Amino acid sequence: MKAKVRLLWMKLHAYFSCFFLPLTLIYILSGVLYMFDIRGDVRQEYTYPVGIEKMPESESAAQEIVSQILADNDHMSLPSDYSDRRGAHNWYGFKQQVSLQAAKDSEGFEVIVKEFDVFRSFLMIHKGHAGIWFWVLGIFLGLSLTFSLVSGVIITLQLPQLKKPSLAMIGAGLASFVVFFITGV
Repeated sequence: MKAKVRLLWMKLHAYFSCFFLPLTLIYILSGVLYMFDIRGDVRQEYTYPVGIEKMPESESAAQEIVSQILADNDHMSLPSDYSDRRGAHNWYGFKQQVSLQAAKDSEGFEVIVKEFDVFRSFLMIHKGHAGIWFWVLGIFLGLSLTFSLVSGVIITLQLPQLKKPSLAMIGAGLASFVVFFITGV
């Protein structure tokens, strides 16, 4: 590999690494905490009764009701990720979760707003519930990590003194993955 091409690979490797370092650290921190069942907490929870007779069937009808309650009570706007699990309408973001569901303690319906602490916010970014921009950054982070790993291997394999140990490490990494995957260890 020519020196100019190798220098270009090294520069791209360095620039992508520097740009994505903060997001990478958030993903690492939230992933490690999650493996130890540290998922963050709900900092504040609010419950508002809703004067409706039956659960709206569509997301848009539920969204109208919930958005008005959020605005009336000075909450953040409705998060973008939507789910209709367990007979409730749920919206997720990295700062809060909002649900329209059957009331737990009485008949009727209620809106529940859960505001997250910093660690739960990091976890929601990691899980892809942080809006379109974090989702796009997450995709580009994955592409950047792939590029960084591949470019590191390409640069390393160009150095004669590192070629054999590098190939041995690639083989060891692949063998470890295959063994652990097959045995389920």
